[in-house]
Amino acid sequence: MKTISARPIPQSVPALSTSARWCCVQAGHRERYGIPRALQRVGALNKLITDLWVPPDSVGARLAVGRLGRRLADRFHADLPDDRVNSFPWRSLSWEAAASMRGLSASDRVLARNAWWARIATEAMRRNLTPSTRCVFSYCYEARELFSAAHALGLITVLGQIDPGPVEDAKVAKIVRQWSNYQTTFRPGAAAYYENWREECRLASSIVVNSEWSRTALVQAGVAEQKINVVPLVYTLPSEATGWVKDYPAAFSPARPLRLLFLGQCILRKGIAETIEAAQRLRDQPVEFTFVGNTDITGLENHFGRARIRYFPRVSRAECHAFYRDSDGFLFPTHSDGFGLTQLEAQAWKLPIIASRFCAEVVKPGQNGWVLPEVSSDALVRVIEQILRSPSSLAECSRAIEPWQFDLDQLGQRLERLGEPR
Repeated sequence: MKTISARPIPQSVPALSTSARWCCVQAGHRERYGIPRALQRVGALNKLITDLWVPPDSVGARLAVGRLGRRLADRFHADLPDDRVNSFPWRSLSWEAAASMRGLSASDRVLARNAWWARIATEAMRRNLTPSTRCVFSYCYEARELFSAAHALGLITVLGQIDPGPVEDAKVAKIVRQWSNYQTTFRPGAAAYYENWREECRLASSIVVNSEWSRTALVQAGVAEQKINVVPLVYTLPSEATGWVKDYPAAFSPARPLRLLFLGQCILRKGIAETIEAAQRLRDQPVEFTFVGNTDITGLENHFGRARIRYFPRVSRAECHAFYRDSDGFLFPTHSDGFGLTQLEAQAWKLPIIASRFCAEVVKPGQNGWVLPEVSSDALVRVIEQILRSPSSLAECSRAIEPWQFDLDQLGQRLERLGEPR
């Protein structure tokens, strides 16, 4: 496969005597603004350019109520001073309203919004540059125009790759064909979509991925391996989980079944079909499955049959904590994930995990959970039956779970090294 090569970075920007200064461009609140927060912690953030920024004392925050109010509350973080943020709240909300009136399909809407945001962000980046600005960060699929402009200015460009790219898409397309009895709205990215992404990768000085699986997938897609840097996600333990200890019964029974949680998107990519099949095969065993999260599958519950499955399609963040607390183990049989943050959330509540190999390596097999040799109902059933035969293994794995050891300071330091002249 042809390798996506790097374009030499112009040498018109002089080397800095202090640490590199960053301009972060980010639509949405991905990772709770983890990248700009980390750079702010190490004193390297010049500006965050984002679509919506709604401080608690703003007009927008005071006017928004209900579900909209809760969504807008996520578009702010106290770690970032307002004078470090350039946002476009009214333009963003107006665009969303106009797009809704046009009746665009989901895929067309994503493409149109990415193109709109690219123009807004590139203009804002140019206006906010200072003599100390050295680096520009953006997430994938919306960085091409921005990075082209940044290159012309001699800036270092760092791409945040949120998923394993076209390799994941091809893999999921195969799974959709395999499980054709599940009607899903999944459509793989168009050729033009990934051509745009390949140009982003070519323009990027460095690419940040969150797992070895993502790195492997990008190399398979032809991205230059020397550009790729594996940087895990930051996770902060919720205060409610501090000191939490999980209790397990000596044995599971119909009155006290093994409670397994599948939380996140209930979609084929995440292994929901294999999990449903495993639940059907274990319906006469003392096992209860709880599914939490939205789905793109028509009539998902019609596939449950007689399996012991409870399904909750829409829950709040606080309710998610309750599901973690009330469960015995966490299921993460994903076919592909850039990281899988729910693994860290589950471990915060001391839940052992049954995970696949196609995500971040959070699970240490035989210590704090199990890693499936393949994503299949056979593999899931074997592990679950092993737990039923040896319930003490859950308690042992739970006690072995240690706090996640990657914080904002470490993230900021890793990013700073990417911004150093080479």
